Amino acid sequence: MKDATFCPLATVSRFCRGAASVLAVAASLVLLAGCAANDESGDEAVSQDSPPASTSTKLSPLDEQDIAANPLKGELICAFSVGRSTLLYAAGNVASQADADAIVKFADQVMTVRAPGGFDQMLHGTTFKGERLVAEVKLAEQPRKADGDGASAYPPATLTYIRNDSAMRSVQGKWECGP
Repeated sequence: MKDATFCPLATVSRFCRGAASVLAVAASLVLLAGCAANDESGDEAVSQDSPPASTSTKLSPLDEQDIAANPLKGELICAFSVGRSTLLYAAGNVASQADADAIVKFADQVMTVRAPGGFDQMLHGTTFKGERLVAEVKLAEQPRKADGDGASAYPPATLTYIRNDSAMRSVQGKWECGP
């Protein structure tokens, strides 16, 4: 009677070791493909409502074409730069509570962010917020009075930013505001 008991797993393991391994691998791949299909459908839902997000987590320099293609409303400008590369470009109105607008770039994607308080608030550093990004400009010390050309002398600054899909990053540079 020993052979009368049928145990499918024991039978498979005795006679079909190679087939059992193939079956297990195939089942795993089917499950993995199903999970990947679910992930892709979630990405499609996000991308229908908003432009596709760049996978880059580092800011790219803005060029003249980026600035011209993304006009900002405001009388005066502030820019955060590292060397000759502008990483954040902002515009706001003087003596206004309207938001200041700014642009930043990740890879080829330009993103818009806003900060409350207009140009006056930007002078001393501020926090810009957008759909998938927060960027804060902090000055090492308060800016000095404007020279004869109207541009203030600004101390070194730090731009700290975080995208909702990446880690926080900081960049040392210069925050300049003026006409």
